[in-house]
Amino acid sequence: MARLGVFGLLVALLALGLPQRAWALRCGNHLVRQGDSIAEVRAACGAPFFVDRYVELPGPGVETPVEPGTPVVVEAWYYNFGPQRFMVRVDFSGGVVLREQTLGYGFVGNGGPCDFNEVTPGMSVAELIGRCGLPPERARNKLAVAAGAGPRAPAWSETWSYPAVGSRPGLEIHLQGGKVTDIRIVH
Repeated sequence: MARLGVFGLLVALLALGLPQRAWALRCGNHLVRQGDSIAEVRAACGAPFFVDRYVELPGPGVETPVEPGTPVVVEAWYYNFGPQRFMVRVDFSGGVVLREQTLGYGFVGNGGPCDFNEVTPGMSVAELIGRCGLPPERARNKLAVAAGAGPRAPAWSETWSYPAVGSRPGLEIHLQGGKVTDIRIVH
């Protein structure tokens, strides 16, 4: 009987040591969790500094559309808590939290001034805003195909244009799904 108790204790300790999904966004005394509504997150955390929308194919946790294989819109909210804390992206599908992602350190003000040498592929849109601010010009292409998601997976992509300043050339930054995918210098 004692062996069974020791075995149960070991199993419980092992379960505590296994990796679990960490929800990092705490606003006041509210921990944002999967399934929270947009209204609950806004009430607890306030308005995000940036909101964007992406198209994804349904998968685990993504609202299932009426017709199988039909893409759904995921709304991404970005929170910036300043340079001493990490930024957070909260994705919503069907009006509830789908997932959360911790990003790089936050920033003060509106972001920038832009050092184009610090803009790299894979950088999140929040990190780009922190380094360069919002661009004067944005263009959205709703007919793009999601990189690495199969030949027919639609996604929204954007091109953000930052003009040349003095001797510094301009920059066109292509984003897809909230990440920098390509950087082009324009003269």
